[in-house]
Amino acid sequence: MSFTTSERISSIPFSNIREIFEEAKRMEKLGSDIIHMEIGRPDFDTPEHIKKAANLALENGHVHYTSNNGIMELREAIAQKLWQENKIKIDPENEVAVSIGCKEAIFNTVFAFINPGDEVLIQDPSWLEYQYIVKLAGGIPVPIPLYAEDGFVMNPEILRQNITNKTRMMIINSPHNPTGSVLPKNVLEEIASIAIEYDLLVISDEIYEKLIYDDSEHVSLASLPGMFERTVTINGFSKAYAMDGWRLGYAAGHVELMKPIVKMHQYNTSSATSFAQYGAVEAYKGSQEDVNQMVKEFDKRRKFMMERIKAMPLTESVNPSGAFYIFPSFKKTGLSSVEMAKRILTEVNIACVPGSAFGEQGEGHIRFAYSTSMEEIKKGMDRLEEFLVRF
Repeated sequence: MSFTTSERISSIPFSNIREIFEEAKRMEKLGSDIIHMEIGRPDFDTPEHIKKAANLALENGHVHYTSNNGIMELREAIAQKLWQENKIKIDPENEVAVSIGCKEAIFNTVFAFINPGDEVLIQDPSWLEYQYIVKLAGGIPVPIPLYAEDGFVMNPEILRQNITNKTRMMIINSPHNPTGSVLPKNVLEEIASIAIEYDLLVISDEIYEKLIYDDSEHVSLASLPGMFERTVTINGFSKAYAMDGWRLGYAAGHVELMKPIVKMHQYNTSSATSFAQYGAVEAYKGSQEDVNQMVKEFDKRRKFMMERIKAMPLTESVNPSGAFYIFPSFKKTGLSSVEMAKRILTEVNIACVPGSAFGEQGEGHIRFAYSTSMEEIKKGMDRLEEFLVRF
């Protein structure tokens, strides 16, 4: 058989992160002891009370299609959470749509608003899916460089300099993957001012909002004056509740923004898994103690890794304030980030992600996820130090 792949899909690559993951798995099958620091997911189990709620939903026969927007109980829980924690007031009837993970919510939003040739401003480095979803929609991703000397915090002036008459949207992620930076309120206020001045739509991806450390504070862009009507807030349950395999996220925003997003969702996936949604209700309405303990453990790992990496030769690093990633520079080794990641994997059996996978500004960096056990992290840091002293 011979079929021609669409130009749309031929123009984008497979994920570098998944390539690393698959190679690490191949090495494991051959007997290698691999330390996994490449995948951005918690190593904790989903809290028991959440699993019980989903099991109960199954037993009670909640196994059919739901409303496109999601079950009302979950939409109400999301609305309550957004108001109490984020100062965003939404109507659960028509201003939130539950999706199959945050990725689907972002995909639906981009496809709902971006036409071929429209430009979308995206942090560089950033989660690689943003730029490729934009490309699939026919849009043009425009990278906004983030610099280590700025703590990987976006400079609003650089943002402004990249706006043209084709700019339609910006995508903001804070806490940030892959650097762990958190946008402070004063910077968000400047970003909001620019969005209003140039009449831009904003996607605010806040999936890491509960994973925040030291004195950092998470501020939702949609809570700022004039921003609710132009911001689609993306969030979900994968990171804070260790529910990545449940595939549950949501988009929330003004009803006029949500109408085309829900239409896209209808033709894309119809609805998220019914019984999983009941587990998500319990995640938001039940005890948050498991989340608090997980964040404390992540913080302990973060501090340990930063202390170890900063003491190693040929490295430079910025303290991450959120998420569960460290993004040190290895430029002093003279290796590209791909060469570095491959050698770290093949020589000392640590799976990590080359910074170039996240954009041009990621070159020379490596992303390590500390979403693995402290025992594994200690072994990994010993191996990394052993690797670096060879230079």
